[in-house]
Amino acid sequence: MLSDADAIKDVLLGADQPVDLQGKVVVQMGTIGPKESCDIASQIEAAGAQYLEAPVLGSQPEASKGTLLIMVGSETKPQDSKAWSVLTKLGKEPVHMGAVGTAAATKLALNQLIASLTVGFSTSLGLLQRNGADIDKFMDILRGSALYAPTFDKKLQRMLDRDYANPNFPTKHLLKDIRLFTSEAEKVKLDTSLLQGLEAVIASTVDRGLAETDYSAVHEGVTEPQK
Repeated sequence: MLSDADAIKDVLLGADQPVDLQGKVVVQMGTIGPKESCDIASQIEAAGAQYLEAPVLGSQPEASKGTLLIMVGSETKPQDSKAWSVLTKLGKEPVHMGAVGTAAATKLALNQLIASLTVGFSTSLGLLQRNGADIDKFMDILRGSALYAPTFDKKLQRMLDRDYANPNFPTKHLLKDIRLFTSEAEKVKLDTSLLQGLEAVIASTVDRGLAETDYSAVHEGVTEPQK
């Protein structure tokens, strides 16, 4: 799993040491844009290989337990691919989203929600902290409502303790993904005002030297905005 489209191209399609792809299956599991994935697919297929995009939701703990949520984009039936048995070991029920590009778009959509939910929760938490409100009572109300998302509890203690060590998903990757989502949103003429605000908060967090920490560190960007 590589970080972006440039890294994928460098490893697989680099001019200096091109990989012999004839007859192989390339499973691309990173978070990249839909058009980037389609472009890579064309080059991979021209080199004689089959291409599957298979980005995932989840991280190291889910991978070790085989519970990743896997989205698959393929021009052919992915269940017929030699790689399908590998995917089912990493996640029980990989979902075929459609053609190449659809799984990439789905993954970006999910990662945008990670950013929105985390920054939104941090902002609410920050207001409560500034006003001395009871956080436990707030969480009781939230958990009993339709507004609740499990990620709130996963990140709550980190934010309260301001402890962002040992990340499964670092802040720098969230910044990369929100920038990529914004770029894709602009291409299809979506309003990006909210996305620009999210990017500013995450970028501010990274600028504080928190690029390698858990993405719950956005709480620093929210509660201690830079002048």
